Amino acid sequence: MTSRQFKTIIGIAMVGIGLVQVSLYAVQSELIPTGLGAFYSLLGIVYLWAEVYAAE
Repeated sequence: MTSRQFKTIIGIAMVGIGLVQVSLYAVQSELIPTGLGAFYSLLGIVYLWAEVYAAE
């Protein structure tokens, strides 16, 4: 597996985990964990942009 593929998988996993956390805690009306999940998803998007797409 190449380095770019590995970084892409990491970024997609970060976004996915954050979205799962957001959906699970939003149903329970827990604001802080929901916000942290959204922040983690945002970090995953920034990671994908910085390490995969902008590094070409």
